[in-house]
Amino acid sequence: MLGLGNNLNELKIRVKKAQQDLAQLGIPEPPLPEMINNTNLLRLNDYLTKSDGYKTKLIDAYAEYTKQLEEIIASLLSIQADLKDIVKTEAKIIGIGKKKPRKSQKAKKPKR
Repeated sequence: MLGLGNNLNELKIRVKKAQQDLAQLGIPEPPLPEMINNTNLLRLNDYLTKSDGYKTKLIDAYAEYTKQLEEIIASLLSIQADLKDIVKTEAKIIGIGKKKPRKSQKAKKPKR
């Protein structure tokens, strides 16, 4: 279980790095009027290629992070079920599961 925590931390770092890379890329530069349309389109294409690469890394990191979280949750649910079974077994052993009749107590008379 400890290994999963370290792996989650590494995945969180990857996610943050991908987010920072994408943020550093910024917005695409506006077309320059002195350049021809083909040049402006090439510049935009370069930006979009980089942006898509960072987004792909981010999606991959989130997918791995989600997978690890699902594994941890499955482990925790399994442990919870095991603990529930242990508590039931212990309760049967010590007799908590059986109801015992209670002795009725007489009301005490107040002293005068």
